Amino acid sequence: MVKQNLTQGTETNMTYSKTFCPYPWIHVMTQPSSTVNFCCVANGQIKNDDGSILMLNKGDDIGTVWNNNHYKKIRRQMIEGERVHGCEPCYDLEDLGIPSYRENYIKDWLGFHPNADQIQQIIDRSIDNDYEVEETPQYLDFRLGTLCNLRCRMCQSQNSSAIYKELKDEELYNEEERKFIVETSHWNDFSDYTQPWFDDPGFLSTVETWLPNVNRLYFTGGEPTIIQRMYWILEKCVELGINDNIDLVFNSNMTNIQPRFLDLIAKFKDVLMCLSVDGYGTTNEYIRSGSTWSIVDKHIRDYATSDVVGNILFSPVVQIYNILTITDLLDYAEQILEDTGRRIDISFLLNNYPKCLDIRNLPKDIRVEAQTNLHEWLDKSTYFDNDERNKQSILGLINALDDSNVNDDAEQQMEIFKKYTLLLDDKRDQSIEQSLPQLWSRLNWT
Repeated sequence: MVKQNLTQGTETNMTYSKTFCPYPWIHVMTQPSSTVNFCCVANGQIKNDDGSILMLNKGDDIGTVWNNNHYKKIRRQMIEGERVHGCEPCYDLEDLGIPSYRENYIKDWLGFHPNADQIQQIIDRSIDNDYEVEETPQYLDFRLGTLCNLRCRMCQSQNSSAIYKELKDEELYNEEERKFIVETSHWNDFSDYTQPWFDDPGFLSTVETWLPNVNRLYFTGGEPTIIQRMYWILEKCVELGINDNIDLVFNSNMTNIQPRFLDLIAKFKDVLMCLSVDGYGTTNEYIRSGSTWSIVDKHIRDYATSDVVGNILFSPVVQIYNILTITDLLDYAEQILEDTGRRIDISFLLNNYPKCLDIRNLPKDIRVEAQTNLHEWLDKSTYFDNDERNKQSILGLINALDDSNVNDDAEQQMEIFKKYTLLLDDKRDQSIEQSLPQLWSRLNWT
């Protein structure tokens, strides 16, 4: 879910096949639930050789993942051009004409990355070795539990402790309301996920063994800046003297950017800070319940003027709530550049779950209005004039709003959207009418 700072290396078109992605040869990620996957956007989890889902909170060893039968099968399928179960999010984006994560990963790791030749050699050797990779992972993506201070409307209880706490409040939701929420947004009782699997000595030992070969660490959550085990890993890198060799990537809601965090990450080679911010002002506060825009704005500006080296990226989850005002966030990025001299790129994440928040459910008049807003912004702004990657992200979003991409059950989903919205408004003391008046006025709420 990240975009590499494209400053080194030479671009290549090396792809092996139409379904190839380099991640299964270089990358391991942990989910807050303690499951393991090869990509943050892939659906599904890595399985043990007996077919069961690998669960770190059940005593499974992350060290067995790297060359087990499931991982090797994924590598083989990609080389042979088969569609891999779980990679549908990328296939869907490509079908919409939006640059997919898979396509960006190929450019980043086999095109611009300084280790591109080495990675290609690793892939080639694995093909001759039954898809086994002798080298340990170069890229670790850690979601170390569910600890989070926000209750984002598109998030679930398995990713946010705050949402989990809300779900468990028996005085807040009656039985019928809780049933609707669970069915709509997959909030559920994930009590097993609250176990601190990331403190297990076996997990920590494997991580420490892998770290010397790592050149990128990615942290999200929950909210990584309030997760203490994340600090332990970063401090371990400094202790081992490998921090100068490692790029860091974060997804942060920017509510807790403290001096301790800034001082520590400034010791690393490069940092890409992905801002999990979904709109300007009240739009972000509404979607990311618990956030305060004045604090988010201060922390963005503090970060932009810090000594941390690297790129900054807005990664908004585009959904019904923000589609009519998403250009306000683009305007804000321009303002940050003017005020601080620090540029913020953009990478849209198209929300497809819960399905009721999908922009492809919207009535035609609202979709056309959103397309017009985006076209007009591109016409008036010079921000991305020399940046085809960012521009293509906007054009892909415009394309996603076309009639041809409307969901088959769009009308039904819009009714669910209204019910979901008003229910959360009631429980969280929010108001879509006050926070998102432009959207409110366009929809029939009767």
